[in-house]
Amino acid sequence: MSEALGMRYNPHVWGTGIAIAASLQLRAVLPSHTPSSLAPLEPMLEFDRTEHPIRQAILKAPIEHENGVVRVPEGPGLGIEIDREAVARFATS
Repeated sequence: MSEALGMRYNPHVWGTGIAIAASLQLRAVLPSHTPSSLAPLEPMLEFDRTEHPIRQAILKAPIEHENGVVRVPEGPGLGIEIDREAVARFATS
């Protein structure tokens, strides 16, 4: 819809690595061009780096950025594998 309306769209995410993986999958299917009414820029991904002890801990392979690039996980589904032992450590009763 944003492309049809000539608007730029950037996924924003805060939370766990699961949310980051979901946003990366969305970002991966966004058009690689910017509507002609705007300055040409690739769509971006907000990559939250505030303190968050659970964010990467629950992923078996944390999602990181290198030189401003975040690779889209390539596994099935969202491309990530959950560390169930880590989830259990953060669970409350």
